[in-house]
Amino acid sequence: MFLESVQNVFKMKLKLILISFFISCMVFSQTSGVVINLEGDPIENVSVYIADQDIITYTNYLGQFSFSNTIPENSFFEFKKYGYSTKLHKHTGGKINITLQKLHVELDEVGIVEQSNKLGDSKVLSIETKSLKNNFITSSSLVESINKLPGINTIGSGLGIQKIVIRGLSGLRVVSYLNGMKVNNQQWANDHGIGFTDLGLSEVELIKGASSLMYGGEAVGGLVFFKDSPFIESKIPSGYIATKFDNSHFMFGNQFGFKWSINNFFINLYGQYDLAADYRMPNNTYLFNSRFRNKGLKFSIAKRTDNTQSIFRYQNNVDEVGIPAHAHGDLSEIDINDLSSSELILPDDYEATRPTQFISNHLFTLENTIFNNQSKYTFFLGHFINHLQEYEKWTVPGFDIKTNNSIARFNLKKFKDNFTFNVGSSFEYLDNKNSEATDTLTPDANSKDIGFYSILDFINNGVGFNLGVRFDHKNVESNDVNFENSYSSFSSSAGFFIEKNNHISRLTYSSSFRSPHFSELFSYGLHHGTMRFEIGNLDLKNEKSHQFDFKHQWSSQHFAFVVNPFFQYINNFISINPTNDFYNNNYRIYNYEQFKDVILYGFEANIHYHPHVLHNLHFEQSYSFLNARNLDQDVYLTLTPANKIKSSINLDLKQYSILKISNISLYHMFVFNQNNVSLYESPSDSYNLLNFELVFNPFKNMTIVSGIKNILNKEYVPHLSRIKEVGAGVPEPGRSFNISVKYDF
Repeated sequence: MFLESVQNVFKMKLKLILISFFISCMVFSQTSGVVINLEGDPIENVSVYIADQDIITYTNYLGQFSFSNTIPENSFFEFKKYGYSTKLHKHTGGKINITLQKLHVELDEVGIVEQSNKLGDSKVLSIETKSLKNNFITSSSLVESINKLPGINTIGSGLGIQKIVIRGLSGLRVVSYLNGMKVNNQQWANDHGIGFTDLGLSEVELIKGASSLMYGGEAVGGLVFFKDSPFIESKIPSGYIATKFDNSHFMFGNQFGFKWSINNFFINLYGQYDLAADYRMPNNTYLFNSRFRNKGLKFSIAKRTDNTQSIFRYQNNVDEVGIPAHAHGDLSEIDINDLSSSELILPDDYEATRPTQFISNHLFTLENTIFNNQSKYTFFLGHFINHLQEYEKWTVPGFDIKTNNSIARFNLKKFKDNFTFNVGSSFEYLDNKNSEATDTLTPDANSKDIGFYSILDFINNGVGFNLGVRFDHKNVESNDVNFENSYSSFSSSAGFFIEKNNHISRLTYSSSFRSPHFSELFSYGLHHGTMRFEIGNLDLKNEKSHQFDFKHQWSSQHFAFVVNPFFQYINNFISINPTNDFYNNNYRIYNYEQFKDVILYGFEANIHYHPHVLHNLHFEQSYSFLNARNLDQDVYLTLTPANKIKSSINLDLKQYSILKISNISLYHMFVFNQNNVSLYESPSDSYNLLNFELVFNPFKNMTIVSGIKNILNKEYVPHLSRIKEVGAGVPEPGRSFNISVKYDF
């Protein structure tokens, strides 16, 4: 009996030793840590994001987290939870212990909060970010959400055609990247939208001006980088289903998302379908052919080891986009009543009519990364296919253009003490081909671009600087017009920042260039979408930009502000300008020209106030001012956005249980009149917009968002509306309500 008891005790101890051994082995092969508050209590459900590997996990009820592989030193961890200060931690090995502080004021969108960014270090570079996590249920469109940032505007018509304007510059001067792949989707014309939706996106990063040399030097106006939702470290599948309705377009939208991981294999899958009819104007008539339809599918897979990671992504978007307010002849003589209808006839008014764009976009990317404690090697391959068919007649397209864009990029990131060194190169091939159609605006053409860059960052004890240089050589060729030419130039950036006593000051200089695009060189024909006859210019030279940007920010427990003046000088500015001549006595002829000297200057200011007596109430306001002049002719630059004041009041009720309401918000935008106009451009009146939103959480994991937009039913025509010159100006949608439901699992 005694011997049996001894044997049992021995067996138990042996089991404990073996369990301890395996646990120690498991812990040794993992990177783990704990997150607590200032009182030492664990914080549950903190997101722990590894930027270098695009993987996220969450802390448990003990504040603990772990990753199944050892994370290399010098990797950046981002710890974030609503109501707490965001913390960026540079991993130095061993267990990670993080303390987060309660936070009342957070201006992450304008740079107050420290965080990791794909475009560079947010302390040295002026990078603004906006979360897109629940954009599908909180905004009518992707661009509408980004438009809330200071200095950002939208050019388009309704929800179907929208694109981003940064400090008065748009089109080819604003370069968009989607998960590292440059998006070339006929962005040179204002009748073409952004080409994708918020499906599966988690965040957008934005640089105003060309400070991100790693992704090319042609972003004269700015660079917009859209990031997918990260992979999740969890063996339990997760995801969501969501639906929404917006009665401005009588739009129905549906999305789903799915995430799963096992044995260091990760998969994300998303789908979307949107259907919209013609939008209702404030006078209760409907703008004919402002309807659209979108179908989207995307998936990402990744495989990770301790020192390597491979990510493959595919995305497909298929759009049918009506071109509203399409007219012939003198646009100022058009009667808007002839472009609208008094009622919707459903489901007929969901169907495509004429003129309509049929667009198919395919995106493929493969990113391989090799890690060690002091270096990171990244190899990137991407391919983007844009197929645009524009029908004005029912049988034969007016345009049938397919654009193929391929990119290969290599980057070496090296860490040494307080220095980070990036060196790399890229190669890009762009091919434009026409198929049989009634018209050809741009001929078959291709370009090859090779670039090399080097970037140095230093940060230590609240002081840092950035230095970078890039060289690009581009060859443009078109056999159709017997043209071949090369364009070369250097781009550079330099920045300095200092942080002390909750104050951060940042001064950056950037130079960039933009070579002429196919459309600017070779255009010759009638462009129905813009209702004009366009003539290119084979003698165009490189456009060269120089920009100075200063940002000062300060935050306390209850108040924060940001001030951001800037100045930009552009040499050889490429512009499309109207003439006094008409094609077929109906369409005004536009020529591409260059202006030697163009300047843009202004400032943006943001404040965020949180009263001490009511911790759940937040007041935010921003003001943006811009002046743009063509010094050659001493006139204002065409399509300069009007100055704006954007204000919001948010009441956070998450900690209460008042009718299951978690948030109440009121958004107001005042747009000043714009009288600084160029030749053949009409001025614009000022207007107010007021929106209201309620967020409910009636059940666990369920979110319901309802709201009213344009509460005052204001009839307004934005200065950047692509149909502002039609008649007396075609108004945007009137008062509308929306409701969205999302269930997370």
